Amino acid sequence: MPESFRPSVRLRRIARALREWRESTGLGSGEVAGKAGWSAAKQSRLENASQPITPADVMTLALLYDVPESARNDVFHAALHAQQQGWWDAVAKGALAADVLSYVELESEASSVRTFKIDLMPGLLQTAEYAEAISRANLPRTSEDILRRRVAARVQRQARLEGDNPINVEAVLAEGALRTQVGGPDVMRQQLEHLVELSSRRHVELCVVAARSGAYPAMGTPFSILSFDNGDPDIGYVELVSRGVYLEEPEEVEPYKLGFTGVQEVALDPRESVELISTIARDLER
Repeated sequence: MPESFRPSVRLRRIARALREWRESTGLGSGEVAGKAGWSAAKQSRLENASQPITPADVMTLALLYDVPESARNDVFHAALHAQQQGWWDAVAKGALAADVLSYVELESEASSVRTFKIDLMPGLLQTAEYAEAISRANLPRTSEDILRRRVAARVQRQARLEGDNPINVEAVLAEGALRTQVGGPDVMRQQLEHLVELSSRRHVELCVVAARSGAYPAMGTPFSILSFDNGDPDIGYVELVSRGVYLEEPEEVEPYKLGFTGVQEVALDPRESVELISTIARDLER
C-alpha cells in the first residue's frame, strides 16, 4: 500500500467495528487471519484502517465472528458506500484539502448537522460570492483555476439542502459573523438575504447569539457535530487553519454537544434571529 494512503474517517469507523467484532469473540488477530485465509499483516491493516476495506473483507469477518445480520449489514453497506464515487471525486486536486474531503464525505451521509460559527457562515449556507471572497482572503494564495474549483465544490455541497431527504441543519451564529462584511456590502447583503430565505425551510433552524449576550458557552470555539440515521455515533469536527480535527469517541463529542445546547439557550430564538439578520441586511443597503 502506498505510503500516501490516508484513511478517511468513514474507513476508520469500519476498521473500529472490525476490531470490536474480533475482541468480542476473544480471538487473537493471528488466529483470525488464519481462519480468514489471509496474512496477519492484512488483519492488522484492516483493523487499523491502513488499507482499503472491501465489502468482501467485511462479510468474511462477519461470518467468521457470527455477527448478527443487522450489524453485519450496517458495516457491509458502509464498506460498499466507501467504494462508490461521489461528486467530490471529480474535484481537482487542491480544491478540497484531505481533511475537508473526509468531512464532505461524512456530510453526504449525515442526517443532521449542528454547527456553531463565530466569524463566518457555515459552508452549507454560503453564497458563491461569499465563498469566493473567503477563498481569495486565504493564505497561501492559489491560482484562479483552483479558486473557482473551491467555490464550485462549496456550492455543490449545498445539494444536501435539497431533494426528498435533505440534511437537517441547526446553525448558531455569533452576531459578529453577520456584521463582518466579507466581500463588501453587496456580497454580504446577498449572503444575509440568503440566510433569511434558508431559514424559512422546515429543515433549517438558524439562531444568532447577540453581541449584547456577553460571555456564553463554547465562546471562541467554532465546531460542527454530524449525526446519522443508521445508528452510527455522532462525529464532532473542529476546523483549524491547516487541517480539521475529528472527534470520534463519545466522550470527546459530549462536551461539544453540551456546548451547542448552551449556545442555543443563550441565542435569540429563530424568529428574533431572522429579524436581526434582516435588519443588518437592510442597513447594508444605505
